[in-house]
Amino acid sequence: MPKYHCKCGGLILPDFNAYKVGDEVNFMIQKREGAYQGKIEVSQKAHNGRITEINGDQITVKTRVRIYVLYRYEMTPKEAPGPIDYFRIGQCRCELDIQSQRGKKHAVQS
Repeated sequence: MPKYHCKCGGLILPDFNAYKVGDEVNFMIQKREGAYQGKIEVSQKAHNGRITEINGDQITVKTRVRIYVLYRYEMTPKEAPGPIDYFRIGQCRCELDIQSQRGKKHAVQS
């Protein structure tokens, strides 16, 4: 996981275009069910599996029990931080800090 930590303290996003057949990935499945009195119950469950097929941005992942067809950006490599870590710690902001130091040019300047 150290290759996903930046010197600024944020997390570096994985290369979503580097997936290959056989890679192990983590992903979350969200389930919505009607509860009582018109309320909706939402649950999320983390899964891990192995990529079995890549067809453009659709990637087929086999877990121990099921096969899921997921979008390329819905998963992370097994050694990468999960979505909750990105919410908790935050994404790397180095590029944004460099742009703000140089002064970003806008269409309208005063």
